[in-house]
Amino acid sequence: MSVLDQAKEFIQKAMRVLRVSYRPTSDEFYTTLKITGLGMILIGMVGYVLTIIFGFLEKGGKS
Repeated sequence: MSVLDQAKEFIQKAMRVLRVSYRPTSDEFYTTLKITGLGMILIGMVGYVLTIIFGFLEKGGKS
């Protein structure tokens, strides 16, 4: 299979996806935005807490 054939196949698959996709309603968009934002905040908080815990563990072990 040549590079040209692979490119044609990719374009066909991409066009198929674009044909079945649709623009989300404003309610769907804001729901997705809220869920994504909450997930980012949650992951950030977990990372911050782990950083604090490991910071205390490092200081405690170096006495």
